[in-house]
Amino acid sequence: MSELINQIVERTGIPAEQAQQVLGIVAGFVKQKFPQFGGQIDSILGASGEGSDNASGGNLLGDLGSKLGF
Repeated sequence: MSELINQIVERTGIPAEQAQQVLGIVAGFVKQKFPQFGGQIDSILGASGEGSDNASGGNLLGDLGSKLGF
């Protein structure tokens, strides 16, 4: 996931924290519209080994999506 965050930061100039929030919103939206792909989205975003552990904040995407109603 950090590779995607880095690309968003480089291309848009927004801070990494904001890019991570945006990615969480987009992932939540896509998972809501296409629930059959939820597992694949989680796998892709967690492929780097980040994002798989709740204790380390790894479930940020899921938490953010839940808070936003996705």
